[in-house]
Amino acid sequence: MAKKYTYYNTATQTVIATGRPWPTADGVSTPPGLDANVVLLEQVNSDKPAYDQWTQKLEKDAIVYDVPNLQAVQGWSVVALTQAEIDERTPEHYETAGGIKMATDLQSQAAFSNMMTLLNEAGMADGDMVAIKDCFGVSHPLTVSQFRADAVAYGLHCYTLFHS
Repeated sequence: MAKKYTYYNTATQTVIATGRPWPTADGVSTPPGLDANVVLLEQVNSDKPAYDQWTQKLEKDAIVYDVPNLQAVQGWSVVALTQAEIDERTPEHYETAGGIKMATDLQSQAAFSNMMTLLNEAGMADGDMVAIKDCFGVSHPLTVSQFRADAVAYGLHCYTLFHS
């Protein structure tokens, strides 16, 4: 990808133009007639920080005009979502007594049914541990007995949804 540059006036600390290619054919020499107060800053995007997509979002920061390093740097900030935004992003789900949010879409229902069949066919003991992922992708360890109880309640909830 070709580099882009911002024309920046150091005297007035204002941007003249953005997203421009280097103005000379050789890509390094200063263009003739360029005002002494105007510098060309390479546009640089900072790496996006890690964030939790279910409770946070990324917002662009104000561009930092780093004249000594000849860069116009676009940074990012992690911002907490509002409760309304969280609710909008949260899939339809059933919440277990233990607080696990189990998605109620057909694919999730099939996955839980398959897991229940697997546990039954494997003959796992009630005290054995299994792990399930909630609708946010977080893994929750449970005993087989806990999983069976949660799966039955979840299944009844999904059945009620189907018939309502």
